[in-house]
Amino acid sequence: MAAGAVESLTSSPFELIKLRAQQTSKYDWCHTRLPLDDMSGSGRPPSVYDVRRPSQVISLDGCGALWRGLRSGIARDSIFGGVFFSTWQFLHQVILDWKAVEMDPPPRYDEEIGPLSPLAVSLAAGFSGSVVAAASHSFDTAKSRSQCTVLPKFIAMERKLLKWKIPGKRFEKLAGIHPADRNLLFGAIWLRMARSGIASFMIVGSYYLSVSYLVSSN
Repeated sequence: MAAGAVESLTSSPFELIKLRAQQTSKYDWCHTRLPLDDMSGSGRPPSVYDVRRPSQVISLDGCGALWRGLRSGIARDSIFGGVFFSTWQFLHQVILDWKAVEMDPPPRYDEEIGPLSPLAVSLAAGFSGSVVAAASHSFDTAKSRSQCTVLPKFIAMERKLLKWKIPGKRFEKLAGIHPADRNLLFGAIWLRMARSGIASFMIVGSYYLSVSYLVSSN
């Protein structure tokens, strides 16, 4: 989980630039916000479509904008890393125990069971990837929504001087979830589950097949 937090801290600027570079319309969904996010008398901020390059983001929003949505990103990546490997290890042990049932005499240690097939390990990894994608999807959505919000430096300073309070419940504030996004947190969750599951299956399967090929060739 600590590795997930470090990953989020490192990759957050790249995610923001990638997400904003993908904006091709001034009327993109990222620009839509409910009244809870209305600005004060300082005026309406520009569209996210107009603030896509790193120089534009730093000039208008400040350097801190590169890590916008960091709290939800840390929650997402920490959950992803912790749940993925714990679920994968659990399924790996279940498959080992299932294989040991058919052995006579019963093995005393896992090493006596022998290696599992690459297909079984890959399927376990794919299932784990889908599970962890579902568990972390709401935080991923919150991070993406936050990165699509343009908050100029002068508005951020004004909010600080006026002691503007972040809206939402305590958990939402802690996780970086905007209350206006509550109905959007689980949108397209099946697509992310499919993507994560297929990617995990392919990566682990390719690794095991490569290792098996190298071992057999020697």
